[in-house]
Amino acid sequence: LAVSPTAGPADERVETRVAGLSPGQPVTLRAVATDERGCLFQSCAHYRADGRGELHLGTDASHGGDYTGVEPMGLFWSLAPAGMERPYQRLVPRNTSAPMKVEVLVHQGHSPPGSIPGPVMAKVEVQRLFTAPGVRRIRLKEGVVRGSLFLPP
Repeated sequence: LAVSPTAGPADERVETRVAGLSPGQPVTLRAVATDERGCLFQSCAHYRADGRGELHLGTDASHGGDYTGVEPMGLFWSLAPAGMERPYQRLVPRNTSAPMKVEVLVHQGHSPPGSIPGPVMAKVEVQRLFTAPGVRRIRLKEGVVRGSLFLPP
């Protein structure tokens, strides 16, 4: 499992590749993250390795899970509260200076969303940054309006 870059801006595309599989092997890719309160968010997608035993999320289509089709960032945008969490929560960082850590995992076979996935074949941690180094955040409050001003270094 190779994810590049392993640390970068949250709005930057991530390249995800898996190699060393058997041709046509079914796998489930999952992403797992927690917010500052400890709420667990996860997503999954089903893939089949190509004839060389590889897959690339930028060109290969998901056949099921939380999304279908070619979605290079699908594991990230489809993150949703895990089954044991309160529904309808949003994964919004309160502390923009700390990176959000997302674990990307490859599991054997296809496992539906919300079920216990197959054995882990590979995993990697990815950090998503919401502000660049040196950026200052100034909280704004005027009447009922709330916001943040981000100033570059």
